Amino acid sequence: MPRELDALGDAPPSQTTPVLLELARKQAARRRPADLLAQWVRDAYVAPSMLDGRTMHALDGLALEAAEGFEALVLSPVAPLGSCSVVAPTSQDRTLSANRGTEVVADPTNVLALECAHRLREDPTAVVRLCTLHQVMRCQPLPPFRGASRHFRMFAMVQAGPARAEDGFEIEAFGEQIAVMQRLCDRAEALGHRLVDRALTLRAAPGHEVLAGRLETALRSTGLAVERAEPPHAYYDGVRLSFDVRAPDGAVVPIGDVGRFDWVAQLTSNRRMRMIATGFGLQLLPLRFAHDGAR
Repeated sequence: MPRELDALGDAPPSQTTPVLLELARKQAARRRPADLLAQWVRDAYVAPSMLDGRTMHALDGLALEAAEGFEALVLSPVAPLGSCSVVAPTSQDRTLSANRGTEVVADPTNVLALECAHRLREDPTAVVRLCTLHQVMRCQPLPPFRGASRHFRMFAMVQAGPARAEDGFEIEAFGEQIAVMQRLCDRAEALGHRLVDRALTLRAAPGHEVLAGRLETALRSTGLAVERAEPPHAYYDGVRLSFDVRAPDGAVVPIGDVGRFDWVAQLTSNRRMRMIATGFGLQLLPLRFAHDGAR
């Protein structure tokens, strides 16, 4: 079997797709209606979200209003196979691999990076601002906090473009994306969510202290406290900011994450290209911050 797997792994998706389709057909043909219902009951990958659809629809609208300066895309449920693992130090096991050379979207920021790279190859001088809302699917072990689930609602923003002097692109992009999260939280409070003691945690890898210092100085204008912490994971290109909010139960929740990434530089083969991306756990608002019946 290992030899056959190696042969399949070396073949392009166009050759393996017929084999995988035939395998899926044979497996589906053996299933009974009772098997479908049993999986529906036990399998967290296919279970409906624990959240009310109207609540999420309202929060989706707030996120898009807060990010009015970003073009809003509606992504496909699937992305090219390897969208996360090829450009980032992460395992393919963390995503739900599909057929026809695709995978279920595990992180919309990686997919937005592909669209940014496509546009910047057409116009390398452009600055691309994109955002999206997506029901994300993840396959790694669930984190140990209330509200974690196999699939969840995520709001993502990406800005990409050519580098500017004195880290100008990064400073501006970090500031704009933090401002969007602030506006989103303000609007969510009007819906009955309690989002107090907002703060930022700044992490910088060795060799990136100049950027971190400039960023820390610029972020003073936000009015948010900025704390320093240990260096970020190698997943980030040197600098990461978490947007932390105190929940009604007293816990501090890192509800948003902003970082610099080298993905667009890799995709365009242009080291001058910069990319700043945010992931915001929109699902956590009704699950962790609901107040006065907001959930």
